[in-house]
Amino acid sequence: AQTIDSVTADQLEAALEAAGLSPEMTEDAANGAPVATGSAGEFQFYVRALSCSGEPIACENLMFFANFDLGRTATAKDYRIVNDFRDGQVFGRAYVLASNNQVGVDYVIELGGGVTEDHLSQNINRWADVITAFVTKFQEGYSGS
Repeated sequence: AQTIDSVTADQLEAALEAAGLSPEMTEDAANGAPVATGSAGEFQFYVRALSCSGEPIACENLMFFANFDLGRTATAKDYRIVNDFRDGQVFGRAYVLASNNQVGVDYVIELGGGVTEDHLSQNINRWADVITAFVTKFQEGYSGS
């Protein structure tokens, strides 16, 4: 199978569309790297392309992330739920952004060294599951389940 070690904005947009993630593409004002806004069900997320070079710009790393407003000051319970998620989840990293009163989850896909397009597609498709698992863990943590 043919491998890729980076993606352009067009390739990223096509891969996100194929996964049903409704991308809207922009670019980083500082370096021109692709940035996508998308949705996984009801959840909005962003993708920042990193480790970029060339013309057209192609990038080796994709960082997916979704932040959620708490509507209040972050508490020790928020940190416990985030830590529980990290302890039990293979894919995705959860965090608390106390200064913004938010919690969030991110997921990195690394293409350097080469991956198949199927591998990239599989990893992009996993992102919706990561968000859902995080939100479910958070809701369960506050419902007492």
